[in-house]
Amino acid sequence: MFTCRIFPTVDPNITVHPIFHSSKIDEESLIEGYFCSKKKVLFLYSYNIYDTNTLAMFDKHEDTLFEKGFLHFFSNLRDTSTRHLLFLFLVSHICVVTNASSSFDLNYIQLFKTLDSVRAKLQGSVAEVLKTVPGLPKDWLTLGRLCSPRVLFYFEQRPLVLDENLKSLQHLMEDQIYRLLRKCRVITNVCTNSLFAIPSNQEFVFFKPRQQDRFTFLLELLNDTFEIGNECPSDFREFLSQHITLAQTEGFSDNVGRHVGPSIFVLPPARVWFDAAFKLFDFFTNSPTNGLKGFQLLRSILDVEGQFSETRCLKVLPLALAAYQENLPSHYSSQYHENKKTQAKALLSSHGRGPAVQKFLGRLDTECDRFWRNGRRMCEFPSIIGNPCIQPVHRVHAEENSDSKLPVLPHMSGVRYVSACSCGRRQANREDPYDVEYANYGFYRLIEEECCGRLRHVTFPIFKPSSDHFEPANLKGASKSMHFTRDVEKLIAGTEDLSLGPDENEFPAMSVDHLSQVAADDHEESQTSLGKGEATEAIDEDNIMEIAGTHELPAVSTKDFSTTEYLPCMLHVNSPSGILPRYSSWSLVCLGSSSLYSHNAGLSDQPGFLAGSGFLLPWDIPVRLQHNESNGLDGRRAHNLGYSGKGKRVKQGQHEFTVKIFIGVEYECPRGHRFMSSSPGKILKATGAGLVKDSAQLITQNDVPIYLPCPCPYNRGGKALIAQLMRLHVVTPKAAVHVTIDPKVRPAPPPCPEFVTGFTEPIQLSPSSYWILRFPYVYEDENQIYTHPKENARAAQHGYLLKGTCGVMEFANE
Repeated sequence: MFTCRIFPTVDPNITVHPIFHSSKIDEESLIEGYFCSKKKVLFLYSYNIYDTNTLAMFDKHEDTLFEKGFLHFFSNLRDTSTRHLLFLFLVSHICVVTNASSSFDLNYIQLFKTLDSVRAKLQGSVAEVLKTVPGLPKDWLTLGRLCSPRVLFYFEQRPLVLDENLKSLQHLMEDQIYRLLRKCRVITNVCTNSLFAIPSNQEFVFFKPRQQDRFTFLLELLNDTFEIGNECPSDFREFLSQHITLAQTEGFSDNVGRHVGPSIFVLPPARVWFDAAFKLFDFFTNSPTNGLKGFQLLRSILDVEGQFSETRCLKVLPLALAAYQENLPSHYSSQYHENKKTQAKALLSSHGRGPAVQKFLGRLDTECDRFWRNGRRMCEFPSIIGNPCIQPVHRVHAEENSDSKLPVLPHMSGVRYVSACSCGRRQANREDPYDVEYANYGFYRLIEEECCGRLRHVTFPIFKPSSDHFEPANLKGASKSMHFTRDVEKLIAGTEDLSLGPDENEFPAMSVDHLSQVAADDHEESQTSLGKGEATEAIDEDNIMEIAGTHELPAVSTKDFSTTEYLPCMLHVNSPSGILPRYSSWSLVCLGSSSLYSHNAGLSDQPGFLAGSGFLLPWDIPVRLQHNESNGLDGRRAHNLGYSGKGKRVKQGQHEFTVKIFIGVEYECPRGHRFMSSSPGKILKATGAGLVKDSAQLITQNDVPIYLPCPCPYNRGGKALIAQLMRLHVVTPKAAVHVTIDPKVRPAPPPCPEFVTGFTEPIQLSPSSYWILRFPYVYEDENQIYTHPKENARAAQHGYLLKGTCGVMEFANE
């Protein structure tokens, strides 16, 4: 379709300005213009989706068609093209409608009715746009357009009739079109109320005399109309010129009836028209579809398939939401939320139809997210092990800078493990830890109240504040290469002496000598039974452990340590000096006399051990005592030296003998299964009669893995649980030597540091006693928390208890 615009006066500078030059115009729908200053006529040609040539260009949009579908893409193009057509009806005096055949296309009727309905809805908005144009005629502002444009119909194909009958056929087509338009109320008696008008006493139908393509037709039309390169008269030029001449002289008055008023016909100056046309074109091109009611109406009329799709999806949307909300718990995780959304989306996709499905899938996603976030979200804060918190979204502390409406609750994953206490005699359910203090200290303090709280404990070096105001030390500037020196070790060792009880406020402190002697006087005869009946063995000179001198813990004042800052992690070899942790992650407890352990019965009072694994390994150590001549031996010392751990009497004054010690490295899995290790990476298996053939030699002289796959009889999915080294059992002999322990643990591959207890020298264990060292449940340095590995296959190579943990030292002189 092309239109004619007539100007009364023209500024000569107008012709050199670009017309409708905008980068926002779609190439599938645009308006081309040609201005003739001689005739004072502007021709506008609408190139849109209603042309067959435009449809042939869809192959350039394969990606868009595949992503959004043909209906969605075509509806958008129809919307843009129809807006451009409405724009032409508002700024033109004459509109020429082309028909591709020799018959009238009835689809134009629906198009005309759509344009008229949208024009009525947008009349107020168009008037607001026109108010911004300076010098605009008042009639144009009132009507919202120049006039009720006169429409002419051009048929590109000539009917099969003789030339002398063509004029008659033309008049018959005019009558037919007029009756159709009147019957459909596209035109009325008052042309101001209609989209366009049809002349009552002039021809408005023209048949092309011969077959031509559209481009040639338009070119010849311009040549004929404006006498460019062609002096021959043209029937169409005469047909169009009569309407142009009438518009330039008198204007159009196409009202029908006796009592109708005059028609409004405006011929504005060219500059005013261009200013108004540009603003109206921008209004029709850039206004959103869901903005004004007129554009919403246009979309609903043109996009019938889309409306059906919207209606269908709108009906299915509540069903999909109901499917999402079905059988929901009070609060749930994000993974469960996504799974339910997937089910709801599948329901919507299966029952929804058309291009609106994608739009409603987005709405469904938003509605489900809103429903989940409205009080049904799970906290999901990961525990140290990695399990999410199953509580509703909450605050842990009341003073947190978060939503004050959230409740104050502790983190809880709902996962429970079975763990034994420090002495191993009692098992209890352990909550999945969310902080290192509960994992390594708080849980054992709670369970100790009912079990091993009254046993003898060793108190490890911890922070002692001098006031109520203290804070964690800032370790950002701490040197990672700093190691314990001998002086620093002595300072740490002097912080606290060995004491009874887990807390110095509950039990009185005891000296090192007292702790060493308190068990030596009990059940003296019981230790002599260890090793009786065994054959005498020759002592290998190469394996004799020489013990020279004695050892005492130094007494250093606690003023050398900070009383206002504490170490926010566990002690390790790279920790800065002068800072101690608030609590100890280690535990060393004495169960009592060594007679509590029977090598034939095994660990009968320790629950949870797998069958055949509850035994300690014997460790026979040949030792040689070296004394200064001035250090004489009293009767008691000579008696102890004169009795061998093998039950062999030696000559008086001989200082070589064998010490028998029982050692066990205990592993514990999350289900409470416990077992001993016979060698690094292997599980202890005693015979049915309780005979242990292995020795502790490989355990004491090699690095021991921290983690091993647990041989649980039942594992979910066939995946073995990972057991962790949790205790070191030591049964000391009744001899003139101290068994010492100095554990160093590297729970992960380098650069993970080596974690230590805080004592600078090995801890001396009293003779003829049963001691248990409990290791930390998790390990933490300044950078991270170290837990068990995720892969069972490489668990044994993940971390180690370094060799040199156990040793022997001479009994202190009295």
